[in-house]
Amino acid sequence: MLFEPTTLAATATALTAALQTYGCEPRAVFARAGLDIDLVRQPGARFPFARMHRLWTVAREASGDPCIGLQAARQLKPQALHALGLSWMASQTLRDGFMRMARYSHIANTALRIEITETRSEIRLAPRLNVRGIEAAPEAMDAALAFIVSLCRLITSKHFAPDKVQFRREPGIHADQYIGFFASPVYFGQLEDALYFDAAKAREPIPAGNEEVAREVDRIAERYLATLQPSRVQDKVREILLTLLPSGEADQRTIARNLNRSVSTLQRQLKAEGSSYRKVLDETRQTMALRLVKERHHSLGQIAYLLGFSDQANFSRAFRRWTGGPPTEFR
Repeated sequence: MLFEPTTLAATATALTAALQTYGCEPRAVFARAGLDIDLVRQPGARFPFARMHRLWTVAREASGDPCIGLQAARQLKPQALHALGLSWMASQTLRDGFMRMARYSHIANTALRIEITETRSEIRLAPRLNVRGIEAAPEAMDAALAFIVSLCRLITSKHFAPDKVQFRREPGIHADQYIGFFASPVYFGQLEDALYFDAAKAREPIPAGNEEVAREVDRIAERYLATLQPSRVQDKVREILLTLLPSGEADQRTIARNLNRSVSTLQRQLKAEGSSYRKVLDETRQTMALRLVKERHHSLGQIAYLLGFSDQANFSRAFRRWTGGPPTEFR
């Protein structure tokens, strides 16, 4: 990676609360991991990822519970995730929330990326670490998947359950705890950690969703991300794309030339950040498309032009892939 990964300190408030349920002294546990527990209450404070990774191991040893990640997920509040948590709560559909989670996951952990794949019937979320030589602590991955489901329950129903859950870890004698928490089929010893959701349900409107609030919080999230990684290559690519898209000349070679580097260097640097030119292009187009379609200042043909599509039909197909429906319906 091009920067030392960090974790938002406030997310550790969940682990602090969880440790107390086991009768453990959180301050001592944090000290063993080399962390100052007082930082969890300091807005914007961040822990080095390596030490936060160590904290999960120390917490498991202190509590004696290999399922401490599930207990921590029960304690974490959306507010602890800064703008990511607030934008999630204002999302108009679960799918919107998933996309925001993928876009702003670095707020919680700059070593984390969330991979999303979508079909007409299913949405898959797979959290991944982008750190060489380090595997995610099983307890941390338990907490990540469990908290995503907890967030879903906060804005839908307390009975919400994913279609299925996959873990790389083995369950030992604790499989019933996972099945009890997720209330859905849970598979262990898999190739990846992942959640699967019904796509139709994920696209259903959430009554409490607020588009205006979500847009404002998204701006806060973008600004905060910029402070975390001011030299990210993908941010520089996104800036150039916003300028070049209407010209139809926003190809990878042109972007690389504008950044004074070769195409191979650009590809290597984007890969190091867990991204690619195609991914940044698609994300930039999607963000602009949603805003432009909602604002109603441009015709769909004009929007297709502004986003660098060859024609309105290609734009409509891309919009269906992003939202599950045509831009006319969205508008």
